[in-house]
Amino acid sequence: MACVDAIDGPAYILDRTWRARCWNAKASLLFAGWLDADGEKNLLRYIFLRPEARTLILDWTSRARRVVAEFRAAVTAYSDDPDIRRLVEELRIGSPDFERCWDTQGVLAREGGERAFNHPAMGLLHYQQVSLSLAGWPDYRLTMLLTKPTVRNR
Repeated sequence: MACVDAIDGPAYILDRTWRARCWNAKASLLFAGWLDADGEKNLLRYIFLRPEARTLILDWTSRARRVVAEFRAAVTAYSDDPDIRRLVEELRIGSPDFERCWDTQGVLAREGGERAFNHPAMGLLHYQQVSLSLAGWPDYRLTMLLTKPTVRNR
């Protein structure tokens, strides 16, 4: 999907199991250990099973709780999907934090907002997250991290 490469900031597309299907070079640089690594690129596995995610994502605990609630809301219509059931069971077994978040049964719509990262090479980074559904692709979601404008006092 060429549209992802045309985006100036980090951008990626997730499928219904939150596996990255497409991403640009800036997303690969930002999400070291997820989008730049070999193998499967599931966002939930990265957040809950990779230790570098806890360092990269500022306020990891509250972000992780919100991500699980957003995932639960996104997959409610697919509760019988075997891929989703397998993913949830794997994460419950592999991460006590995921299991705690999942068991609270929180449900939240995905929304944008401020996102902050403590990147090992680039330092503290702030973005405004925008997530969009893709017309004609109901199971896919585009996420863009746009550089947060600097507020200037006059």
